[in-house]
Amino acid sequence: MESMTTVVLIIGAAALSSSLVTAGAFLAVADRLLRRRVASSTEMAGDVVAAKVRSAVDAAVGGALPRLRSQVGEGVKDGAAEVLPKVRGEVEAGVSDAAEKLLPELRSQISEGLSEALASAVTGGVFGKAGEELVRKGGNVLDLLLGSRDSDRD
Repeated sequence: MESMTTVVLIIGAAALSSSLVTAGAFLAVADRLLRRRVASSTEMAGDVVAAKVRSAVDAAVGGALPRLRSQVGEGVKDGAAEVLPKVRGEVEAGVSDAAEKLLPELRSQISEGLSEALASAVTGGVFGKAGEELVRKGGNVLDLLLGSRDSDRD
């Protein structure tokens, strides 16, 4: 009987060991599946949260941007209204100073130029030079029209 008891005990121990190995394998597979699902769920939850955050930021920017534009526009107008008179005054003062310094010199240069032009016109210098130029150009045009190869006139 003892041998029968030993055999039953051995078979029981083998069955128990087999059951423990099977249960361990099931636990390992279940743990792996749970970890995958948790990772997948975490990723999906992260995507959902990111989408909600993006939506909230877009809505906030969409609401704040027109206000910001109007405030910046008003600030620029206010700043321009404050600064523009100062700038105009400084420009006018600078132009007046420059005109006072440059006008006498400009007047004298214009007077000298007119005097030279009148003197040259009276002596015939301007008309003589203009006539010479006209003859030279006219001669070149005639040479081209008539086919002359004489290029010594230039």
